[in-house]
Amino acid sequence: MNTFEAKKIVTNCYLEILNRNPDDFGLNHYVNLLVGKKIDSLQLKLLLTNSKEYLIKFPQTMPSLIYLNNENKIPNLNIVVMYRIKNVERWIGNSLESTSKICNKIVILDDGSTDNTVKICKTFSSVVDIHEQKNLVFDETRDKNLLLQMALKYDPDYILVLDGDEIIMPGMEKILYEDLIYLHPNSDIFEFKILDMSEQPNRYRINNPTTNYINKFLFKVNNQKNLHFLPTKFPYNMHCTRIPDNLNKTNNVSQSRVKILHYGYYDQKLKQTKYDLYNKLDPNATEFYNYEHLIHPEKFSIPDDFAYLSEGYYIKDI
Repeated sequence: MNTFEAKKIVTNCYLEILNRNPDDFGLNHYVNLLVGKKIDSLQLKLLLTNSKEYLIKFPQTMPSLIYLNNENKIPNLNIVVMYRIKNVERWIGNSLESTSKICNKIVILDDGSTDNTVKICKTFSSVVDIHEQKNLVFDETRDKNLLLQMALKYDPDYILVLDGDEIIMPGMEKILYEDLIYLHPNSDIFEFKILDMSEQPNRYRINNPTTNYINKFLFKVNNQKNLHFLPTKFPYNMHCTRIPDNLNKTNNVSQSRVKILHYGYYDQKLKQTKYDLYNKLDPNATEFYNYEHLIHPEKFSIPDDFAYLSEGYYIKDI
């Protein structure tokens, strides 16, 4: 394939998939890959349909594998998952099942659960450490620093930070490994898209600024042993970040194609519970409008609208 033919293919793919002509950087980059026989036209289309631009324009589109087809074995990476949880028996089994498919080890801090949460966690062989604490003052930074030390004991390449009401979308295992190894090998932090599930197994909220957003979930350790979280500006160190504050190269961030199904606001009862907790801990939360958005989103934006996930991309028995 010569340069003229490659430019024509790149231009046509951009117009077909992104509805625009390629910029100079994109044109030259993909022409060189095509001419150098590092990708073919089909792989180019897959790259464009998995690009950040495409996924933002078409958020319901499911990502496709580019390098790891069904016959490829998932490469070996040491990923440790850390959870800070309390009373999440409804979700934690499905969450641990999803993370056990992509990680080597899971560490858990349980902050005084009174239901079957800990019992469920102990049924998973991938859960290698559970710290149980009771009757301690709420302190998210304290807990995450303890969790971080638990995770670092296992010399991870990457650490994934999840809550107990968050589940990795089914079918994302090889997608994650492609992102880490092939698409963004030099990135230190990875963002995942969060879908706020709502009252039906396949339904999630859209058109609401407090839902359907992107957050940092996973980071590369790079042999850093002194990582830590700093106190937050909120009471009881609420809203602690998922990424250690002293992680090196924090500007090297990539958006993964992985999606997270979030069930923390699944129904009105859960939203009310979260609202009550936040207002108890932070009664003067003017920055968050006293958390009114949790129970009265219509006051801050257009009313909730919804989209639906396709078969195979949600948890049926939830």
